[in-house]
Amino acid sequence: MRLRMRTGAARWLAVVMVLSVVGVSRAQVDPAKVLVGTWEGEQEYLVISADNPRRILVIESVNQVDGKWVANGRYGTPGGLVRVKIAVETGGKGVDLSWTGPTGNQFQLNLLRDKHLN
Repeated sequence: MRLRMRTGAARWLAVVMVLSVVGVSRAQVDPAKVLVGTWEGEQEYLVISADNPRRILVIESVNQVDGKWVANGRYGTPGGLVRVKIAVETGGKGVDLSWTGPTGNQFQLNLLRDKHLN
């Protein structure tokens, strides 16, 4: 699945420019600053609903809870989003997100440079 941040505010443009120059390093990225927003894209490997690969991930907040990053948001198709709690890992290369959907499907994304999740 690939999602791109839908940018609308000047502060996001500044973040995109900085990430383009330095790349994404876990030591340099504050998940609370780079993840919050609306991400849009397509799911590449679909088992169900192959007729609509369009997906939206809205990350409303990112906080540390007991020393771990957790994001709250909504995920789904343009016709329906469900609330999700997202684990955010900042060790190794990039920033990793993972969550379980309401039907038990597991989702994993990695923050790439230039505000892309893959």
